[in-house]
Amino acid sequence: MTVPLGDHIHYQDHQLHIESLPLSMIADRIGTPFYCYSEAKFLQNIHCCQAAFQRFDIAIHYAMKANSNLSILRLVQQAGLGVDLVSGGEILRAHTAGFAPERMIFSGVGKTRQELCTAIESGVGQINVESREELALLASLSEQLSRPVSVALRVNPDVSVDTHRHITTGSKGNKFGLSMEQVAPLYQRYADHPHLHITGLAMHIGSQICSVEPYKNAIHKLLELVEVIEADGHKVEVLDLGGGFGINYGDDQSLDFEVIAQTIATSVAGFEGRVCVEPGRSLVGDAGILVSEVSYVKEADPCPFVILDAAMNDLMRPALYQADHPIVPLQPNLSNAVRRYDVVGPVCESTDTFARDYPMDAELAAGDRVAFLCTGAYCAVMSSAYNSRSIIPEVLVSGSEVRLIRQAVTPSMLLEYESQADALDGLGD
Repeated sequence: MTVPLGDHIHYQDHQLHIESLPLSMIADRIGTPFYCYSEAKFLQNIHCCQAAFQRFDIAIHYAMKANSNLSILRLVQQAGLGVDLVSGGEILRAHTAGFAPERMIFSGVGKTRQELCTAIESGVGQINVESREELALLASLSEQLSRPVSVALRVNPDVSVDTHRHITTGSKGNKFGLSMEQVAPLYQRYADHPHLHITGLAMHIGSQICSVEPYKNAIHKLLELVEVIEADGHKVEVLDLGGGFGINYGDDQSLDFEVIAQTIATSVAGFEGRVCVEPGRSLVGDAGILVSEVSYVKEADPCPFVILDAAMNDLMRPALYQADHPIVPLQPNLSNAVRRYDVVGPVCESTDTFARDYPMDAELAAGDRVAFLCTGAYCAVMSSAYNSRSIIPEVLVSGSEVRLIRQAVTPSMLLEYESQADALDGLGD
């Protein structure tokens, strides 16, 4: 595994820095573990994405589920991107961060009645519908509320992608989207609805995809469907092509913005409507790190254990789908000695394991600190209080300035929600 360092996360004077600050200085101030983001790296990723897609007039909507911290969202909004949402809570976050409703796309396979009402009443620009049943409910709610609703039908194009099975979303058997055969009849059925306007088609075929071929195949299938729909006399105004662009987690595999933008532009060259994409991980993933301290080095056969103060409740991806994150010491040994470790957390689960037989450029001891790289996406947002542990803080670095953008949620704070057991009126004796 190579270590994907760069200008914004780098070694200087034998100390790991984020922008111009040594991470050990932040750790001394707030303690470990914590998440830390480089504002400059995040903005650089956004600008590279804009340069690649906007020259083809392809709109960009940030997939909030990757990282929904309000400070991150405000940077996205200020950069002029739209936002892709998957829950009522994310709608609230988008409003709080200052996104205009028309810049919001509401996705998600199981939207509740209340979430749909919130989306309609707040004027969300596009709702990506995942089933006939959801579309029927949405049509009914739009009538009850007498409000217009713009809809894209999410299609499951049944294409294979080379990624982990837990993050594929566009193959037969996945819970996401409508089958190809269901789409044209739904266009026909709701063509004259007074409030519901089906504007186009949407797809999202998976995550951490490093090849353009699945996108080519899926877009080809969508365009065949466009021909069928338009032959029936209906107009397809929008193609929402999702995201899933892979980043380098140390395996030197990624999907460059310029490459995927050119591929999409070429694939949709004959389409006359609007096109949008929904990147998340590729914008924020490599802008974040998780800093942790070694609690113990436990000698064992065949490999000693490095037991950290960070755990699977802080970083779920390795336990959830065997994800690899490069791990580096904050202070590497000057001797360049390499030792191999099993890197684990303190939670009482065997899955609380970050890496096996992992080579470290340091002889680690209790009190040393390490950083997990590429933890800006799908990491802090998955944090929990399992084992009654704190939900750890997040900080944002801009040059030499550090801001605490989420304070730790401590066990004592969590206990406040349980301190008084209130009876529910009208239930029980």
